Amino acid sequence: MATIRVTKASTVKSIKRQFSEEFNCNIRLYKGNQFADEKTKISELSKTDDAGGELELGARSRVENVERYFKETFGIKAQISNADDTKLADNSMTLTQAGKL
Repeated sequence: MATIRVTKASTVKSIKRQFSEEFNCNIRLYKGNQFADEKTKISELSKTDDAGGELELGARSRVENVERYFKETFGIKAQISNADDTKLADNSMTLTQAGKL
């Protein structure tokens, strides 16, 4: 079981790095309909007062659940994509499957 650390002080770059290292897939975080800049902190993107925390994810965690976590916890749109960030993962896929797309 991997732990992805997401706090208001986390940058987009640090979250993307954690997903890449743990699951060999990418996470896209958005500011509106645009990709969020990698230097942007979650606090700048977030539409909630939640301080964040640790997200426990396993290789079989579903893409849909990860995307929902970011939306419900921070009000941030997130999408999971394959290792080279060229294809979006289907919501029913696991994080491991997304990395193998």
